Amino acid sequence: MVDTKIDLKSILGMIGMDMIEIKKGGRYTVLSNSGTDEPMKTEGEYVGYTIFGEEGAVCFRVTQQDGRSFIRLIPVSNLIAIEFSEDQLVSAKSKPEREEGDKTNYIS
Repeated sequence: MVDTKIDLKSILGMIGMDMIEIKKGGRYTVLSNSGTDEPMKTEGEYVGYTIFGEEGAVCFRVTQQDGRSFIRLIPVSNLIAIEFSEDQLVSAKSKPEREEGDKTNYIS
């Protein structure tokens, strides 16, 4: 049996990119598989990473038009894209030294 595990850090290194991080409290637009032909679009605040069943999931706080909010868990295997602006871009090389309680999450 062949090990097909992909090391994202080495792939990004080969194409000259740094590891990209998303920060808790940051607002992002996420496209994910929805179970229909159209992807689901989630716009919200990233609140963390959790285990959902047997796989990881990213957690977003989504605010509805009436002001109420809910938490949406998106399994990592369903992610299509996470969109953010250049000023939201944080890489391991550009960030200051880690402090205790740093709120950065890595997803691979």
